[in-house]
Amino acid sequence: MRRQIPIGLGIEPPAVWLGLVATLAAVVAGTLLVYPLKEVAPVVSLGVVYLPAILLVSTVWGLRLGLLASIASAAAFNFFQIPPLHRFTIAEEENWVALAAFVIAAIVSSTVAGLARERAVEAERRREEADRALAELETLTRERDRMQAEAVEAEAFRRSDELKTALLRSISHDLRTPLTSMIAGGSALGSPTLTTEERAELSEAIVGEGERLSRLVENLLDMSRLEAGKAEPHRELTDLAEVLEAAREAVAGTDLVRLAVEAQLPMINADAAQLERAFENLLDNAIRHSGGKPVLARSRLVGGAVVVRVVDQGPGIPESEWRRIFEPFQRGVSGRSDTGSGLGLAIVKGFVEANGGEIAVESLPGQGTSFVVTFPPGEGDRNE
Repeated sequence: MRRQIPIGLGIEPPAVWLGLVATLAAVVAGTLLVYPLKEVAPVVSLGVVYLPAILLVSTVWGLRLGLLASIASAAAFNFFQIPPLHRFTIAEEENWVALAAFVIAAIVSSTVAGLARERAVEAERRREEADRALAELETLTRERDRMQAEAVEAEAFRRSDELKTALLRSISHDLRTPLTSMIAGGSALGSPTLTTEERAELSEAIVGEGERLSRLVENLLDMSRLEAGKAEPHRELTDLAEVLEAAREAVAGTDLVRLAVEAQLPMINADAAQLERAFENLLDNAIRHSGGKPVLARSRLVGGAVVVRVVDQGPGIPESEWRRIFEPFQRGVSGRSDTGSGLGLAIVKGFVEANGGEIAVESLPGQGTSFVVTFPPGEGDRNE
């Protein structure tokens, strides 16, 4: 009898024809889902819609159908969504960047799923105990560190410009870390000695790392559009209180964020979606460096301008670092090992300035940090 894992992943994949049907359905569903989303987001950033379905096909049916799903998704996205429509060509060069990022992420996901299945088969054959699975996790961690060291060394020979080098460094660290965890989790799921609760925990961890990959891809796409100068905002009168609330709800650690919005705050003329992404990244950055302490987001009218101040109680930032932290792929200096991808503050600065705002930092080491975002008021107020 073929052994099954709670999330439906068998040691042997289901019939190929079922995989082909699932692949076709995933591509069609992803393509259809993009149409309504185009009303709220630029089409070049919506390639990530296909990623969850590709992860599912890769996990259940293996590497070959995963690659087929990724290529078919890329082709469908190109053919149906990226101008010129209904042709396998792309008119604007910057769209190649988004499409390439999507294809790379999809292929990497397929490869990870194939490796996870191979590890699961090996674990099933050897019937190892749970402690052997934990030992393998430690081995994979050491291998990850070795591969990271090799990637840093290899980058020194491939330097062509600052952004390209930074992008390679980010991919080597921020993609490999969740991918290693997903491989380890898939390997552990193949052990016959795990309890149902342990399998459920591993399954939840794999999904969490997949979501982390998805967020990284979204940030890479945002950064690519900003670098190409194509993050054109769709401005309209926007209630900043609603934007801040939506950003607060989107971050992990919502309960740590305190909002204080001045009554009768004027509307601003801005792209609400871009500002939500900006403040989501800003709040996420503050939470990550606050050490579990509350983060305050306060908005008020100062001298005719709308000012939002995001204050954390973290270790602070030396003045010598204030300019550098807004550059792409520059990581924090808090001493934490999990300092993010280095894209968040660069995206914040890009979206804020694209909407006519300004951002500044105020900080003293050991006394926390304040990020101050300033917007000119729009032609209207909250009562209109």
